[in-house]
Amino acid sequence: MNFQQQGVLAAIAQASDDAIFAKDLDGRYRFANPALLAAFAKSEAEVIGRTDAELIEDADAARRIAQHDKMVHAGKAREFEEPVLLRNGAVRHWHSLKAPLADESGRVVGLVGISRDVTVRKEAEARADADRMKLQMAMQAAGLVTAEIDYRTDLNHISAELARMMELGDEEMIVPRQVIFDRIHPDDRERYLEAIRRTVDPEGNGHLSIKVRTLARSGTVRWLHIVLQVTFSMVDGELKPDRGICAAADVTAEMLAERKALAAQRMTEAVIENAGALVYAKDLQGRFMLSNQAWRKLHDLTQEEAAQVTSVHLFGAEVAAQLLENDRRVIETGEQIVALERAVVHGRTATFRSHKFPLYDEAGQVFAVCGVSTDITDVVEADRRKDEFIATLAHELRNPLAPIRNGLEILKRIPDLPQQAGKVRDMMDRQLAHLVRLVDDLLDVSRITRDKLEMRVEPITLQEIVDDAIEASRPGMDSAQHQLVVDLPMRPVHIEGDLTRLAQVVSNLLNNAAKYTATGGRIEIAAHTDGGQVVMEVRDNGAGIPAETLPHVFDLFAQGGMKKHAQGGLGIGLWLVKKLVQLHRGTIEAKSDGPGRGSTFTLRLPIAQQ
Repeated sequence: MNFQQQGVLAAIAQASDDAIFAKDLDGRYRFANPALLAAFAKSEAEVIGRTDAELIEDADAARRIAQHDKMVHAGKAREFEEPVLLRNGAVRHWHSLKAPLADESGRVVGLVGISRDVTVRKEAEARADADRMKLQMAMQAAGLVTAEIDYRTDLNHISAELARMMELGDEEMIVPRQVIFDRIHPDDRERYLEAIRRTVDPEGNGHLSIKVRTLARSGTVRWLHIVLQVTFSMVDGELKPDRGICAAADVTAEMLAERKALAAQRMTEAVIENAGALVYAKDLQGRFMLSNQAWRKLHDLTQEEAAQVTSVHLFGAEVAAQLLENDRRVIETGEQIVALERAVVHGRTATFRSHKFPLYDEAGQVFAVCGVSTDITDVVEADRRKDEFIATLAHELRNPLAPIRNGLEILKRIPDLPQQAGKVRDMMDRQLAHLVRLVDDLLDVSRITRDKLEMRVEPITLQEIVDDAIEASRPGMDSAQHQLVVDLPMRPVHIEGDLTRLAQVVSNLLNNAAKYTATGGRIEIAAHTDGGQVVMEVRDNGAGIPAETLPHVFDLFAQGGMKKHAQGGLGIGLWLVKKLVQLHRGTIEAKSDGPGRGSTFTLRLPIAQQ
């Protein structure tokens, strides 16, 4: 090597950012450029002639370097990664290329080397490895499968999870892109390929998010949510896709649940739309935000027109105020109500039974009132005519009763009436009394259903009610030889009510007990106070009530399912009892252990405040 060449090499060594050095066979530095001196933070005089063990505080690193040097002395150039621990605890990473140094005879006398500080690269690689591990853990936790696509070779590097899912194998592998396309369900394939074509178009953003089905060889169908990001690079002056990163999740369960929910929603919408009842929803401003076909047909509105109207537009301010008052009750209480609502529709006054209930938003706040209304105008009209008929019938029946009663009174005053005629007269008198009770009950039914029953509320006592009831019912019980047992509180129990009507209640209960109890049976009246109420029980040991009939004993024209035991009647006595009790703010219930085991009717009335 001539002088000029030596000068060039020296200049390069002096200017290089890499550490360039030479060592003898004992590991002592014989040459060190400025970059190496800077790494040791020492002067040339402090480095030349010393070994790594004398210069490096990290003894383990010094021993490793010495071992590496011996390998180079064997006569072959080698590369090493040499981490060095600094005093402050940091680690510097060096990438070193070392070659043996020979004298003119070819004998190895040491080594020369060049080392580059790769700490930044190693740290970046460590961070990348950590990030990759985190990503893998996150994808595994999320149930994701992955693939990396090389668009230059049309190959897919797929994860083991994706390979298993598509029944391609159990390990990660590299497959042609066509293999993946072949696993797309035939019904979704064209949609998928069109989406891919758009994604690899350089004019786009290279991003794809799509849900498609896959069809494995076994016939298993899965839904995958595929997310793909494509990168582009210049090839021969043209921007082309070069790489794609893909992640996919098995969303089969979610898609099936979503489709079931969608099918249920469509079915619900179809039922609502085609229901015969009027179905609608109003927002808090009273606008009809939803309506079904029956509602729109009634008001001659299209779906678009229906969304623009309010109750005021349809019915006028007065009727709308009543309807909105019902809506307000639903909004304020958050509870369902059932109301009779009347409105004029196309010049006809109609009555609707409306079930109204609140709709809640995600925050739990009422945002609308939903209504289901049924036109019951014909039913109401039929009830009105029925009530008028009952009233007319009762009055017409009552008219001939007066002369019959008068005739019987005359017959009672004839002293020498033949015995057989006297029996007939007494029978007629009993039947007339029964007929009078039936007609009076019919009249009361008519008055109650038309809200025309007069109540004379005054202070009375429980004893007065029971005494009047027993007096009215005594003939029937005596004729059947029933034993009547009465057990009332010793102290007077005061009640605010109509004495005649409450006595009628207890009398009807006693008559009912007598009617369904065989001759010689036992009937009891027992009462006690419970807080602010008086509780009265009328018990018998008669025919009892079947379990399936018990809920209907207070229905109009019902006879408790024990008609064969009855001694006549229209089945309206207990209906009257319940209505009269309710008018006194009380309750009544019936209990029975079944046929042949008697019945108990429990009456509760509020005690008057003293």
